[in-house]
Parts: sequence; C-alpha cells; structure tokens
Amino acid sequence: MHLNLHKKAYKKVLLIANGHEPYYDDVSKLAESVHYIDPYSQDKNYIQSLKTFKKYLDDNNLDSKSTKIIYGSGLEDEIGIQEHLDNEFSIAGNSFSKYRYLSNIYNLDEAIFNKKISLPEISKSYHYKYLSKKYNSSGGLHVGNNIFSKNIYYQKYLPGKTYSISFIANDEYFKILGLNQLFLVKDNIKFPFLHSGAMNLGLSEANIDFPKNFISSICNLYQIKGYCSIDFKIVDNKIYILDFNPRLSSSYRLYTRKYENLMHHHLGLIDNDLNMISNQYYAYIILYAKKDLVISDSISELENISDRPAIGDFIKKDMPLFTINLHSNDKDDILFKIKNRIISAMKIIDCYNTQLEYE
Repeated sequence: MHLNLHKKAYKKVLLIANGHEPYYDDVSKLAESVHYIDPYSQDKNYIQSLKTFKKYLDDNNLDSKSTKIIYGSGLEDEIGIQEHLDNEFSIAGNSFSKYRYLSNIYNLDEAIFNKKISLPEISKSYHYKYLSKKYNSSGGLHVGNNIFSKNIYYQKYLPGKTYSISFIANDEYFKILGLNQLFLVKDNIKFPFLHSGAMNLGLSEANIDFPKNFISSICNLYQIKGYCSIDFKIVDNKIYILDFNPRLSSSYRLYTRKYENLMHHHLGLIDNDLNMISNQYYAYIILYAKKDLVISDSISELENISDRPAIGDFIKKDMPLFTINLHSNDKDDILFKIKNRIISAMKIIDCYNTQLEYE
C-alpha cells in the first residue's frame, strides 16, 4: 500500500496510551483530528468503565466509521472496552484479542523455542526466588513480590541487564529496528520494577545475537502487524524471553527519530523499506515522584524533557513526572549524559533515581 504523504490518511484518530506524547506528533501528521486518552496526564478517568468510555466517544463524536484506534497502553484491565473496540472499530496493528493472548508469553507455541532461547520457569505459588507478575500488564507496574493479587503468576527472577529488541512487522515480513537496554527505577519499595527508560545499542556493536528466526516464527505463526518489542535477558549465553509487546511501547520514541515515517509503517500505510535517517544513539529516562508534590517553576530549568507537567500540577507519589530525552554520536557519551541529567533533575525535584548499573 502506498500513501500520498501530504494527504491525511484518517479523518479521526483516538490514541490511547499512558504517556501519549511520543506518538502524538507522528499521528497528527496522518489524521484530520486526533483525540487521546492518557491516564497519566489527564485528571478525568475516561476508561474507568465501558459506560464512561462510551460517553467519551459520544461526547467527542468518535464513531466507528470515521475513527481509527491507535493503542499503546492503559487498557490492560479493561477487557470490556477492549472487546467493544475490537467489535466496533478499526484497530491499528494487532487486535486487542491477539494482544491479550500474545502478551502472556506462556501462550506462545513451544515449537518456536530451542536450546538457545527459552522462557523463565514459572510457579503457581509464591517462592522467594520468583517475581509476581500480572498478565497483560505494562511498564513494570505489577511486577514484584505481591502474593495477594488475583490474575498473577510467579516467574523465576533472572539477574543482570534487561534488553529489548524492536521491530516492525507486516504478517510474514519484519524489519528489526534495533536493540535496547532497559532501565528500572531505583529504591522504589512499592514498585521495584517500574520501567524507567531505555537507550538503543545499535545492532552490530551490541554483541547480542538475537535469533532472527524466532521473530520470523512469531510473525508467520501469529500474523503480527505494526511496531513490536520483545524484552529479554541473557543468562549463561542463553536468551530468556520476559515479555512480548505486540503494540506501541515507550521504546518507539528511540526509533521515530532514527527511521523515516515510522508511524506510517506501524499503521501499514506504506510498504516500502524503512529508511534510516540517523546513526545517533538515543535514550529516554522517565523520572517518578518520590512523594506527593506540586510542580514548581524550577521545572523550567530542565531542558529536553517531554511529558512535562504544568507549574502548579499536583503529582502523586510513584507517578511519572516527566521524561528526559537525550542523543549522542557515542554510546559511552550518552550513558554519561544520562547520569548527569538524572543528578541535575534530582537537585530540582524530589524524584527516584534510575538503576543504570546491574549485578
């Protein structure tokens, strides 16, 4: 499919994402009007129930015939809303039913695994060497040592760095965008595995041999579409898959500046090869409030931040404050910049540190 890049592809788009800003500008180039639901930045909860959500659609004249749904995150527990959107609207990328199924990595066909790539052991009961995880969660919100919640399972804890691989898929076809190192929040007792950012590693110098045939098998078997990412760890030279995200995820922001028209490819609007337009390294760091606080004018001192709250906004403890965005021609330099920018931000606002070094 080929698209006139100067013509709007959609009349209306509803973007649903925790932290909508990385996608909004790209989507705005493709739609006459863009509405968004972002639980992180909006005071009103438009997805607290299917009834509330339907009212939001009616109030904004978002009908199924003229509205495209673009999803990143935020509806993990809202099965009723997911089913309504699947039944009534056109969904970019993968359907919600496919997303729910594949988000549980233990639903993946055993035949695609081998001695080099596997899944972590799981248990139905609590064990101190295992982490509790919630099905269909995002951002590390429901990962930890919770033994009381429903709809959880226990996955063996694996030490070391966490990586992800990002790719664009269109049924059997796929294009690997790059490898990333993921970061976690530091010293957050309640949410110890909150996703706190990432930096891309490139492909050739990362010294990580992720099997392309594994991605090929997933794309062929499940007819995957759009931007996807797979989180993994490497232990004793073996790859362990932690999560599969068949949807837009926060690492998208690393690649929208590296590749031309990335959102067009996610939506399947053009089928030509992806054109790399930058060889730089990119990183982002999400900082979280260490206590309830009100945003002061000192936030104006911080440069190159997105998801910026307004002066006077009230931010609850453990909620995201803003995102620091960085880039450099050198991988070591960007890690140096990350450390310095976090230190500078912590002097201005009471936020958690980010875990950059791992055992």
